[in-house]
Amino acid sequence: MSTSQKFMRAEAGKQSVFGTAVTPDFKLPFTGEYADMQTEQSAAWDSGTWTPVEIVEKTSDYATFKLSGAMFFELLPVFLSAGFADLSPTGSNPYAYDAELNPAAVGAPSPYTFYFGANEAIGGTGPAVRIQDAYLQKMVLSFNLNSKELTVQSDWFGKSVDDNSGAGRAFIGAALPTSLGMMKGMLSALEIQDAATTGSDFATMTAFDCSLLDWSLNIDTGLRPQWAGEENALTYCGYYHEEPVVTFQPTIRTNATNYALVKGKANSRTFQEVMLTMNGATSRQVKWQMTGRWLPNFTAHSRAGGEVVMSPTFQCKTPHTQTTTPHMFGWELDTQWSHT
Repeated sequence: MSTSQKFMRAEAGKQSVFGTAVTPDFKLPFTGEYADMQTEQSAAWDSGTWTPVEIVEKTSDYATFKLSGAMFFELLPVFLSAGFADLSPTGSNPYAYDAELNPAAVGAPSPYTFYFGANEAIGGTGPAVRIQDAYLQKMVLSFNLNSKELTVQSDWFGKSVDDNSGAGRAFIGAALPTSLGMMKGMLSALEIQDAATTGSDFATMTAFDCSLLDWSLNIDTGLRPQWAGEENALTYCGYYHEEPVVTFQPTIRTNATNYALVKGKANSRTFQEVMLTMNGATSRQVKWQMTGRWLPNFTAHSRAGGEVVMSPTFQCKTPHTQTTTPHMFGWELDTQWSHT
């Protein structure tokens, strides 16, 4: 069984260990919905009455939730730490979070504690519920030229929807991260080069002279909830790793050069390195660094916004030829907030 509830207010904090909730220390400018996904098992019982009788027990606690809205440079470390590996910044103003997936070993993401609610109290203590031991499963960053928006949609999972035995919880009153800088898709550029036998080298890229009308960066971290069966119950005990899946899907204004480049690389199965750079004010920046290939059979001529466009898909994969520092996906991120 499951019940879901939309929330209008959210606070969060990074946990130092799994299994121990923390007091939130920053506010989240997102809307979303959480779902109580606890499960139960029932058995029919013939008690001699003409109405059915059953025996019911809870078998597990579990929670899911979504965060959506405008994306900020300062909040990317939260998503990346909860989905791939715990990040600590270097430097100061800006703070740098530079990392990449290691094809040889899985990462160690950090669990988070979230408070969700509104203004009306659930019970005598407050309006919020708590979901601890939460991890990021999927995140989609998307941009559209006409709306000029860059948004995030994300799916998370955690231990349970804890309403403090019906009393609710009081919000801590945490503040937003200081100096929030909103990410704007208009301030983005694409660079490209063929992948060599040495990966992780994005220092000398070639500008891809194109107009990105819209795009989406789809990131599946590969994290899935893990369960243990003990003491006659299913216990949520964290996560396990499946293969991460990252795809970049741009809608590009078509010209002969763009078409020849992408179609030629797709048909020849040539692995490439693609870097999507997004700049912001006050030294804010993120560079999404991807190794993979353009998938064939894409739509080369379609219409969007009254223009003829092509819509290829770049799938991040590690080529077998990269025997030195093999690469799939990474980022270089500069923000004005130290999230530790």
